[in-house]
Amino acid sequence: MVETNVREYIGELVKRAKAAQKEFEKTYTDQAKIDEVVRAIGKTIYDNRSVLAKEACEETQYGTVKMKESKIVATTTSQWNIMRGKKSVGYIKNLRDEPGVKVMAKPMGVIGCVMPSTNPIITIAANGMMSIKCRNACIIASHPSAKNVSTKTVDMVRKAIAALGAPADLIQIVDAAHASIEATSELLSQCDCNIATGGPGMVKSVYSCGRPGFGVGQGNCQEIICEDWDDLEFMTTVAINNRSYDNGVPCTSEQTIHVPTAMEADFLKYMQKNGAYLIEGDELKDSLRKLVFPDGEHINRAVVGRSPQAVGEMLGIAVPETCKTLITKYSGSAEDDVLSREILFPLVRYVTYDKFEDTVAAAVANLEMEGAGHNSCIWTHNQDKIEYAANLLPVSRFQINQTPFGINNGMPTTSTLGCGTWGNNSISENLAWYHLMNTTRVSVTLKNRRTWKDGDWDDFGECPITED
Repeated sequence: MVETNVREYIGELVKRAKAAQKEFEKTYTDQAKIDEVVRAIGKTIYDNRSVLAKEACEETQYGTVKMKESKIVATTTSQWNIMRGKKSVGYIKNLRDEPGVKVMAKPMGVIGCVMPSTNPIITIAANGMMSIKCRNACIIASHPSAKNVSTKTVDMVRKAIAALGAPADLIQIVDAAHASIEATSELLSQCDCNIATGGPGMVKSVYSCGRPGFGVGQGNCQEIICEDWDDLEFMTTVAINNRSYDNGVPCTSEQTIHVPTAMEADFLKYMQKNGAYLIEGDELKDSLRKLVFPDGEHINRAVVGRSPQAVGEMLGIAVPETCKTLITKYSGSAEDDVLSREILFPLVRYVTYDKFEDTVAAAVANLEMEGAGHNSCIWTHNQDKIEYAANLLPVSRFQINQTPFGINNGMPTTSTLGCGTWGNNSISENLAWYHLMNTTRVSVTLKNRRTWKDGDWDDFGECPITED
């Protein structure tokens, strides 16, 4: 039976991965040697970025070559800078208040990595580097629409790490002949831990396969402009560049922008000046809704990752080649209007507001309908408004005076954005290499360990672990 063949095939991959991982764990106990292998993964993909970006666009039909190449550069270099020199073997820094406890890093084993069709190369780079950093092996399950370029990427990496003397089977891929939902499901059930970067269905599969895992949530970024923001030209410039990046495929890009009514005219002026094409009129807006969500709920795959000009042609309008994104105004929120959902091509929707609290409530409603746990941002110098929105918005990332795709902050760059329980995920932060290790806590006896005191039930202060 086919099911038996798939199970045996995946079982052989996992067997080889486990053997490679055990060898790597036993022989690579020096951090510098481990980091050499990690570097080889990133540097190989970085050096071949032009051909890989081109082939990814040709195979998936998503995004642009220039932007995919840019993402490869950003991902591989930032991952390397985040990881290099950091301890992932032996004793590592104990980040908790635990007197007398030392922490030793250990591998998880074999990591199953499920890839999206929208970002196959950078996800292989990030997951591969993170896995090997902690002396794990990883097996890639590519999206069927990106299986050829994914296989080529993994083959390049295998040769690079083998040249250093590391086991090539530290990184493997489900081959093109077996790439399927059935093979991916079988892989998830056999690996020690899994990472899913993809749609809700695949993320659900990771969390229901009986193995530990990390998934992502759906994006629906809400961007709020406050009346005190004094540089609309800058804000609109970076917003358009972000929304048009790789033809709107990144899940971190702006979806709905909330604009003070008094600033609407200037906002539109700068948006159009910087490359936005305004879609007006009820009839054209209704055509847009029907094109993007034919059944009123699910996005039309034909528009995903397509240029404003291509989508304009589908609508029967000629969008100038100089335009980077489409923009339209809508008045509803959440379930009232499908335009409040996540849309993966360059289309900015905006709403106007008179009261800040009301637009925050509308943003919350949009996120609770779709995108809870993901990200949002605000443009203001008012700390009270920052705290108000940060407290109410159900997101794991809330960025101040920067685009949601920006990397000029202290959060680790990643291709897997954990969305907490809001998004049915296990973490509410960016997935990083340190999530992919087991730890052993080595503790000694504390002679001065604090014991129970009369009156402790009436003490609400922080309790010390030790006493003099």
